[in-house]
Amino acid sequence: MSQENLELVRAAFRSFEEGDIEGVLRACDENVEITQSAELLGVSRNQYGHEGVREAFGFWPEQWDDFRIELLRVADTGDQVLVSTLQHGRGKGSGVEVEMPFSFVFTVRAGKVVSWQIFTREAEALKAAGIEE
Repeated sequence: MSQENLELVRAAFRSFEEGDIEGVLRACDENVEITQSAELLGVSRNQYGHEGVREAFGFWPEQWDDFRIELLRVADTGDQVLVSTLQHGRGKGSGVEVEMPFSFVFTVRAGKVVSWQIFTREAEALKAAGIEE
C-alpha cells in the first residue's frame, strides 16, 4: 500500500501546482483534518473537510505571486507520507523573493488523505512521523 500512498500524495501536489483544487480534493477524505503550524500567523490552526482544504489553500494566493513548491523529500512511513518542501514566492505587497521550508505529514487510509499536518521545521515533521534522524 505504501507505493499507492506515495503516488496519491505526489498526485495531490501536482494537482495543486496545476491549479486543480478538485484534483487535490479527490485525494482527500471528505472529513480530512488539516493542522497548520502554530508559527503561521493569520491562519486558522485547523481546517476540516473539503471546505477546510479550500480555506487552507485560499491563504497562499492572497500572499504571494509566482508561488511554487519544490519537493525535496517524499518518504513512506507506513500509513503516513512525509513530504519536505522548499516553497518559493514573491510577496504581493513587497515584491520580495522568499524561500520557505515546509514539511508535511499526510496520514492515508483506504486510499484517501485523512489528515495532514504542516510544519515549518523538518525535524518536527520527522518526529511526528516517527522517523528518527
